[in-house]
Amino acid sequence: MAASPDPSCVAPIESLDDLIARYWHRAYRFAALITRNDQESADIAQEALVKAYRKADRFDAGKASYESWLWQIVLNVARDAGRAASSRRSLLERLRQENASQGHDDAELLAIRRLSDKELVATVRRLPKRARTLIALRFGADLSFAEIGSQLGLSEAAAVMATRRALNVLRNQIEQEVTR
Repeated sequence: MAASPDPSCVAPIESLDDLIARYWHRAYRFAALITRNDQESADIAQEALVKAYRKADRFDAGKASYESWLWQIVLNVARDAGRAASSRRSLLERLRQENASQGHDDAELLAIRRLSDKELVATVRRLPKRARTLIALRFGADLSFAEIGSQLGLSEAAAVMATRRALNVLRNQIEQEVTR
């Protein structure tokens, strides 16, 4: 998974178009994993980026990095909309890697590989709200565990454990759906 750029190295946002060009894809991926459909995803991403642009004068570099501030806005917009839950391909690859590293049997790996992106997102969307949020922050917004912890009021270690539990819930859900 590609690392996020160092927020201290991010150039200032010059316009709404600049903000959209830099963050639309990640904001949309995040929203796609926590909402029930693609239109809601686009709405959340758009609303969050517009809010961030309009509130740019409220950004305080002494309190947080720009990206941390931005992701808090995206998360708040998603919460306000009553939704919560990553990059489909990154998540699928992560599940494959974890299964392989944990020695899970080939049947489970085969089942995960057979899932389409659309099926994986649909499964994530059926998870409990907290699991969707953790998976979306990690794989949709591409945040580090430290950043996830910051967003949710957890330590980095707690964010790691909570995300692993969320992935286990997802894995179990996939297994149940495949065996039906």
